[in-house]
Amino acid sequence: MSHSNKLSVAFLWHMHQPCYKDTLTGAYFLPWTRLHAVKDYYPMAALFERFDKTKATFNLVPSLIEQLDDYGERGASDTFLDLTVKKASDLTEDEGLDILGNFFSVNFNRFIEPNSRYVDLLLKRGAQKPTEKSLKRALKDFSRQDMLDLQVLFNLAWFHSINIDEDPMLKGIVGKGGGYSEEDKDYVVAKQRDIIRRIIPLYKRLQDAGKIEISTTPFYHPITPLICDTSIARMSMPRAPLPEHRFTHPEDARWHIAEAIKCHKDHFGRAPKGMWPSEGSVSSEALSIMASEGIKWAATDEDILFNTIKMIAGKDKTPACPDRNIIYETYRFQKGEDSLSLVFRDKNISDIISFNYNAWDQAEAARDLIYHFNNIADALRPGVGKGIVTIAMDGENAWEYFEDNGRTFFDTLYGLLEKEERLETVTIAGHLAVVKPGKTFDTIFPASWINHEFRIWIGEEQDNMSWDYLWMVRRDLVKFTRELERQGRGRSEKLQKAWRAFYIAEGSDWNWWYGGRARAGGDNPFDRIYRTHLQDIYRFLEKPIPDFLKISIA
Repeated sequence: MSHSNKLSVAFLWHMHQPCYKDTLTGAYFLPWTRLHAVKDYYPMAALFERFDKTKATFNLVPSLIEQLDDYGERGASDTFLDLTVKKASDLTEDEGLDILGNFFSVNFNRFIEPNSRYVDLLLKRGAQKPTEKSLKRALKDFSRQDMLDLQVLFNLAWFHSINIDEDPMLKGIVGKGGGYSEEDKDYVVAKQRDIIRRIIPLYKRLQDAGKIEISTTPFYHPITPLICDTSIARMSMPRAPLPEHRFTHPEDARWHIAEAIKCHKDHFGRAPKGMWPSEGSVSSEALSIMASEGIKWAATDEDILFNTIKMIAGKDKTPACPDRNIIYETYRFQKGEDSLSLVFRDKNISDIISFNYNAWDQAEAARDLIYHFNNIADALRPGVGKGIVTIAMDGENAWEYFEDNGRTFFDTLYGLLEKEERLETVTIAGHLAVVKPGKTFDTIFPASWINHEFRIWIGEEQDNMSWDYLWMVRRDLVKFTRELERQGRGRSEKLQKAWRAFYIAEGSDWNWWYGGRARAGGDNPFDRIYRTHLQDIYRFLEKPIPDFLKISIA
């Protein structure tokens, strides 16, 4: 076994939120962009900045960047922020019920249990999933101070310790534990906006210093292979029922990719070299569009590599157990004149970080990860050049399950990597500048990173209905566009806003919450937001809203 192999370690931290904004009113339905910005998007880069030699790739989705701009520069608000800033003494009964129903929406073990005042308020409300009746009963026992403390504690729970440590005023508010004033609350909200304003400049500073690469994703996070052609789902799901209407709009996929590149240039001063396709979803058509728009590399999941090789070789020639070493090499996709490089994530290690290490001692988890990286270096085949292990995962959702949002884990991990001689952290573009791709594919197995298929977004009754809604609304929008063009109003601002609302509705997140995740007849906020985006198209153009858009798909 050779111990001379060096290994490139490529972290790809994917940062994403869907568009929660009602494009007609400018109001935000849900607060998750604002709260994750404070807890994750700023701290992930701020923790990273402390290390001199460590490099990584951060993937910032344009739909997230657009919302950060809204909160930081344009004073955007959301339903939870509206409930926060209102004086506790002025809250109506309905607003009090909304606060009791929503302001415990944070990881219990990590953020509620350590604070005795927060625990007391939860017990006063009732720790079980509340009903409307139980909330009304509990609300009678909540004093003005109780409501004020809950407003502050919920928002404080989303601050990372790195921000608390650097701000004595914020540290003092956290230290009080309760008994808050309206002035305390005002400071907490102002601090959130301050942190949000610093996010994009921080990432640009790290990029310009050569420490990170910033990659992008199609603008509103659509599943581009399905936007190009929903029938491509047959490849990985041969028996799944598909929507009644076949949706085939590669021109929409191109819009999302081209607009993502434009947004990236505007914010970071250069075009992105790389793209993490939404949910790692790829097809030959989608990759060709990326390459033709100037994208130099894309990343996806190891299972897509294995299935591509199987598809090319034919079923009879496929080895029963693929050689895992092949995922540590780089590849090229070429179709005609268009080509880009491909890297494939190590699914096992990415998932261990995402789902297992939160239960470990943080420093021990970091050491275990180093151990895995060294094992990969040991197993690399001689003569294939420098290998690359790609860790691609959500950059925000895992950390609330870690102690202190994973701070000790990252401090230990990055510190150890700086001392390892055989391991070198790299940006993906940096590695590809040194190690040229080996094997070239002219086709790729069409799938996402979830079970190498598209089942979460298509194939179930509710998913298929949402695709049919998309098809019908697009047909109407094209008809309205032609009408306005005949009238010489084809470039009107209202029409542009209608198309923007449609592109938002093509995002992946709405269908994620249908199917098995949605109770039939239940209140699904994502269903409501999805249909609002589609309804807004008719409102912008002053057309009657079709009846089907008024009924919950869930």
